[in-house]
Amino acid sequence: MEHPMMVFTRSVLRGCGQVMFQKNAVTGLIFFAGIFYNSTTLGICALLGTVTSTGTALLLGADKDLIQDGLYGFNGTLAGIAIPFYFSFEPTLLLLVVLNGAFSTIVMAALLQFLGKWEVAPLTAPFVLSTWVFLLSAHTFHLFAPGPLLVPALPHSAPVAELGRVSGMTLWEGLTKGVGEVMFQDHVITGCLFVVGLAVNSRISALLGLLGSMVGLLTAWILKAPESSLHLGLYGFNSVLCGIALYGVFYSPGKGVGACTIAAMIMCAITTAAMGVLLAPMGIPALTGPFVLVTWFFLFAGRQFSVLEKAMPKPSELSENMCD
Repeated sequence: MEHPMMVFTRSVLRGCGQVMFQKNAVTGLIFFAGIFYNSTTLGICALLGTVTSTGTALLLGADKDLIQDGLYGFNGTLAGIAIPFYFSFEPTLLLLVVLNGAFSTIVMAALLQFLGKWEVAPLTAPFVLSTWVFLLSAHTFHLFAPGPLLVPALPHSAPVAELGRVSGMTLWEGLTKGVGEVMFQDHVITGCLFVVGLAVNSRISALLGLLGSMVGLLTAWILKAPESSLHLGLYGFNSVLCGIALYGVFYSPGKGVGACTIAAMIMCAITTAAMGVLLAPMGIPALTGPFVLVTWFFLFAGRQFSVLEKAMPKPSELSENMCD
């Protein structure tokens, strides 16, 4: 019989991998390595958030198969990273990391119960909702200092990226960082490591990740988004998640599904801009909200379109790798 600590460790690693729908402990380990390569602080908080969310599910008696597949861990990974990313870091901030990771598990269970009747997955909504709660509370509670990214402000214009005037370096870094920004990582090497991690479990997922980042970047470029945002990959990461989710995880690969996936990638980039404008006056980021919103629309719409009727797994089956 396998030692419980080994089972838990594998669950935590899979939890990190499930951020991009990969039920693979090696993939999760590479993802963690990519985060630590960019920032030790973010790496520690990512690990702590994943351990906390997975441990909370275990202590509260959640379905063991879901826990072992990492489905109670991935929101904790993101919830853990978000806290030091948006707050000025100090050791006591680890308390918020633990609270956010644990609360994301509660929200995950609630959304599994609510959305299960339609066989639609919560995706990263638990991370988004729980993190919004803590980020909004920063405007009232002053124990932890909010960083510069949490300052409420009206939307403002910025220098736009003109077609034909964006450097190759901007496009290259925007492409790779678009994958890295799925987990708040503004680093080319980290983005490349994430692609390697995806390829370890599914080459198709790796290609979809790169395609999603490219489609998001090109959409924003054509629509004349600020060049600084293109360089950081900020219009690509939601499209990365959307592409991997729709093509092969929730729907069987096919021409019609491929076309819908590209459309969803484009809409993710546009929705990223829209939600950014909507939330700027409150001083909170959209996070992966655009991915959740667009993907939910396509999942619910699938019941009306025959081309999207195939391979809609139940929440308990989301860990299955349907890409290879």
